[in-house]
Amino acid sequence: MQRWELSEGLPVHRLEHKQRASAYAFAAELDRWLANRAPEDRPGEGAPQESSGVVPARRSRWRFALLAAGLLILIVAAVVASRVVDRATPSTGGDTADAEAYAAFVEGRALYWSRRYQDAVVSLERAVTQDPEYGAAWAWLAKTYGRTAQPVWAGGSRASQRAAETANRAVRLAPGSADAHIALALAARARGDVAVLRSEARRASELDPRAAEALALLGDSYSAVMFAYSCNGDEDPELAESYYRQSMELMPNLTTTASNRAGNLRRMGRYAECVGMLNRTIRSFSDETPLLAVRGGCRLLSGDIDGATEDIAPLRDNPKIAHAGSLVYLGLLALMSGRIDEGIRDLEAITQFDQSARAELIVAEAYGLAGDVGRASAHLKRAFDLDAACPAMVERSLAFSTIRHTEPVHRLLVSHGVR
Repeated sequence: MQRWELSEGLPVHRLEHKQRASAYAFAAELDRWLANRAPEDRPGEGAPQESSGVVPARRSRWRFALLAAGLLILIVAAVVASRVVDRATPSTGGDTADAEAYAAFVEGRALYWSRRYQDAVVSLERAVTQDPEYGAAWAWLAKTYGRTAQPVWAGGSRASQRAAETANRAVRLAPGSADAHIALALAARARGDVAVLRSEARRASELDPRAAEALALLGDSYSAVMFAYSCNGDEDPELAESYYRQSMELMPNLTTTASNRAGNLRRMGRYAECVGMLNRTIRSFSDETPLLAVRGGCRLLSGDIDGATEDIAPLRDNPKIAHAGSLVYLGLLALMSGRIDEGIRDLEAITQFDQSARAELIVAEAYGLAGDVGRASAHLKRAFDLDAACPAMVERSLAFSTIRHTEPVHRLLVSHGVR
């Protein structure tokens, strides 16, 4: 391929990335390349040959080289597809013919799957800048912003707003794309709109019944950690578990599903299931730091302090997990290990990154699990002041079942109209 690229102008594109690289070609460009070649250089064309039955060496070499080049392109395409494309849900519409835009898109999509969202944003923004009509790239850019808008990633209101803008652009360009509707669902989750989250996730499932992300988002909308997205949800942890299980059956390597499913199991008190499911996932994806963090939480609450420390201690300043997310686990581990001042420092730092009701509730839950009802109550009050729907949610959510009947929390709930 390299020889033909240099000597004959074979239209090959390359994506270099660290120690790995991929090559690809567009069918239309190959067709134009063949059409523009001299007749004697094309297989099966040119002047009639002698009837000796011997094919001239020049034509034989050209025919063999063309066949070899074509086979190599097919092999490379198959390898790229098996490594990258098979991890994506199929989409309808919104493609590009721009090689640079496509290369940036492929890179951004791979970074998205590895949960390197900040890097993915850079690549995907480059893709849509190169081709502003590239619907698929807009969809994946919107999905990335939707992920970073969550409290543990601390993207805040800017990421949430950008998620909505890019998702709407994606669905205009590629209305039949499951990814575009997954992007709309993620944008809705970021702003706490449960109704739209569910409707768009269901629409994505209709467009592509194998869209594992869509099923996982339906699980999120019913999970016992729904308060991390909105105080307006109707929690149904068992239904959430069924959606998560279906999602992982379709796509076992979707680590965001594994993380959220584990969080749901933890809040249901099913610690052994949580650890077992994550053990299986981590065997395949040992470098997925967020999975280790969630397993550490389940180990911690099951009483396995040593195992929890093994998973959680390496999170400090670890670039493979959002800083705010790591502080949740580090703070809880410190509190339950008797390092009170360290735990308080880490947990209080979280709300500096994201001053929202959802962040306050996450910190309140951690204090409640550690038995510090006073600080848990203080953060619940801040959440209630920010979002009037949160008191009713705290009254019914499994996440706060251990503290809501304590005197400080009960008094706070009554003061906010919950009887």
